Amino acid sequence: MTHPESPLRRIVPMVLAAVSVAQFLLLAGCRRDQPRPLLVHAAASLSVALPAVAEAWRAQGGPEVSFRFDASSRLARQLEAGAPGDVFISADEAWMDHLAGRSLIAPETRRQLARGRLVVVVPAGANADVTALTDLRALPRVALAGESVPAGRYARAALARAGVDKGVVARAVNGDDVRTVLAWVARGEVDAGIVYATDARSEPRVRVAVVIPESEHPPIVYPGAVLAAATSPGPARAFLDYCLGAGAAPLRAAGFEPPVAP
Repeated sequence: MTHPESPLRRIVPMVLAAVSVAQFLLLAGCRRDQPRPLLVHAAASLSVALPAVAEAWRAQGGPEVSFRFDASSRLARQLEAGAPGDVFISADEAWMDHLAGRSLIAPETRRQLARGRLVVVVPAGANADVTALTDLRALPRVALAGESVPAGRYARAALARAGVDKGVVARAVNGDDVRTVLAWVARGEVDAGIVYATDARSEPRVRVAVVIPESEHPPIVYPGAVLAAATSPGPARAFLDYCLGAGAAPLRAAGFEPPVAP
């Protein structure tokens, strides 16, 4: 004998289905409300300072920031090849110009964020008698960043100005970026290297032997811009503004100098 189906048995599955749909819509709405994380492509020499800027930015309610640190040249080439991102911060104007010439940045968002200095470093425990760029001629192993990256170009310009570029550059050990050069000096694998002053400050295993005058090389500047294909252009621009405002404190603490007033 069969019994008529209870109305309750028909209603319960319908209620459960409705609840599931409501939960899905609620979660989807929450995801839409959550800010999309910013992806910032930045020069390797900023790998210590920028995370501190991002931490302060997050504490002020800004969206999450993730970074890709590498040589400016490599980052620019990757962006040119279609790599996604919201912001590009270079260690020189040349690679920013490279992207601007290909309409890959929003030109109205471009601004100078910081300036840097160039130094010669030696292993902290070394007895090397290095007080000027000319002293590098007597060292068998000198490391420079590659010629295609900003630190490498700045270093070669300074060596040329000192009249020792041919003797030093010809036998130099070339690193992919300035952080590689710093690591080699710190481990004692080379006798000296030319790096940014900010990098030297972050590594206790090296000591600064020579501070290279700014007049001896092109100005070391860090321009930033929102990428033309940015998925979050508004927050990206706000992050750059923050780097010039409250977020400048971590940059100064790391040794970066303020940009030249326009």
